[in-house]
Amino acid sequence: MNAESSLAIQGMQLAIDRLTLEIGKQRQDAEEQARFKSLPEWVTLEQAAAVKGGPALITYRQKSFLQPCCGLHWRKVGGRRCWRRDDVMAWLLITDAELVRYAAERGVKLPENYEQRGAGQ
Repeated sequence: MNAESSLAIQGMQLAIDRLTLEIGKQRQDAEEQARFKSLPEWVTLEQAAAVKGGPALITYRQKSFLQPCCGLHWRKVGGRRCWRRDDVMAWLLITDAELVRYAAERGVKLPENYEQRGAGQ
């Protein structure tokens, strides 16, 4: 095998590797979109907490600032507090590191220990 064909093979291998990564990323994005689309238009705290994970449901119930929209912007649907799917989807990505910013955008003051968590990360 000469140097030119070896370079051509390496180039093809790089292209294949890039395509493989892109296919994997697209597959992951599609799975994520399917997960989000499976949420109903109006989402209860129980449903939101089940998708997000992390703290126990009782923690989400007791600390409204950990809820979607920091416990704001909910509506009663069938007698239960619910948030719009889009609000819940944005909240799913929030970690302690982003919580201070997220709460500030909603005009919510966090307890001092939670503000410190976000500052340390």
